[in-house]
Amino acid sequence: MIYAIYRIHYGLDFLEKSINSIYDQVDQIFVFWSKQPWYKECKDLPPMNENVGEFCKRWSNKVQVIEQEFDRPDGQYTQMYSHVITGHNVPKKTLMMEPDMVWDKDELKKALELTDDEVSFNQIEFWKTDKWYIKRDRPGPTLYNKPPSITKKGCWVDRGKVHPKIRCYNYGFCLSKEVMLYKHIVAIQSSKYYRDSQPAEDWYETKWLNWTPETTNLEISKAHRHYIKRAYPYGT
Repeated sequence: MIYAIYRIHYGLDFLEKSINSIYDQVDQIFVFWSKQPWYKECKDLPPMNENVGEFCKRWSNKVQVIEQEFDRPDGQYTQMYSHVITGHNVPKKTLMMEPDMVWDKDELKKALELTDDEVSFNQIEFWKTDKWYIKRDRPGPTLYNKPPSITKKGCWVDRGKVHPKIRCYNYGFCLSKEVMLYKHIVAIQSSKYYRDSQPAEDWYETKWLNWTPETTNLEISKAHRHYIKRAYPYGT
């Protein structure tokens, strides 16, 4: 039995592409939907008229949507796993995913054949479209062949457990203008609450919305803009 577990608050842009990329190779998909930001004091947010429950009805009961609110990102995947196995069989394998992560089917097949207790995978992160990508060391999805330990803010926990070759795609910088703006405003208001790096307030307009191939220093963090030097053509 292989489960996949997602979490989502905003942005349906790539959820269908993501789920379809794993659908045939897993037995059950659980999508945890938070209707509110984790930081509940966010104010004056643009409207997000998305209904994850309705959206996921396009699939069979193999995709289940669970509404659940969280206050912090830390440990969410551990909590979601515990929720899933209450009333369901304990899976042999569990793949932790985000809605902007997309697998090549052959790469996923190789990933699911691994027997490590815990293994994470690097990502090819597209920028604006799948014609451009950025270079940075940022693991993404994680496969567990045992119940997960205490997870951190995202899917992955330990850089020492990242597979050296297998990778997936990440479309997190290819969201619509409306969703990216929402994401940026939430990050500005909530970063101190999570003890994250403070985002640069001009990032959305100067680095993302009005980006050109000559734009440099693309990292959203105000103190670490240079971490993403520029975007590069993909596949050339």
